[in-house]
Amino acid sequence: MLREERKKELKKQIFFKSIELFKEYGYDNVTVEKITSSCGIAKGTFFNYFPKKEHVLLYLGNSQNDYLQEIAQKHKDVKIKQQLLLIFKELLSVYLENSDLLKLTLSETIRSALNDESRNIYLFKETVTTLIEEAKTNKTINTRFDSKTIASVLVGIYFNTLIIWSISNDESVDIISIFERQYEVVWEGVEQQLN
Repeated sequence: MLREERKKELKKQIFFKSIELFKEYGYDNVTVEKITSSCGIAKGTFFNYFPKKEHVLLYLGNSQNDYLQEIAQKHKDVKIKQQLLLIFKELLSVYLENSDLLKLTLSETIRSALNDESRNIYLFKETVTTLIEEAKTNKTINTRFDSKTIASVLVGIYFNTLIIWSISNDESVDIISIFERQYEVVWEGVEQQLN
């Protein structure tokens, strides 16, 4: 287990160092050699973790799915509306903590959404669908809408929020508030359809 933890930690270090280099020199100007030199690792070690330089940027999406599972577990005893809102807010907060570095990552992730990243989006939607299904089973939500449709809309507003935030030149744009307003509109629609 200790070996696996060290491997995860090294992968994270490579990721963060690469993002710093991309920010400083520009993505196209950073080579794998520059990354490995800055990390103090061999080129082969880099390729053990990332098949290509582009995969460094996709790492965030992959690691976010693991984080999603942790967050969902942490909020499992909260009513579904609040649970989903807390999950999305925590995921968005990751971007706020490292906004400059992660805007680059986000743009690359969106650009490649139809390729490698589509699996991450699929897993994200499946996790949200499962949470909604569980809420239906536990009778904490009563809706005629299909769980996959609700999950797809929620994940859609999550990515819409990230896009709005990433292209904004206004540093005061509050990513959480943008998401919360859209989330409330969607949730009101889910609840009102019962009346």
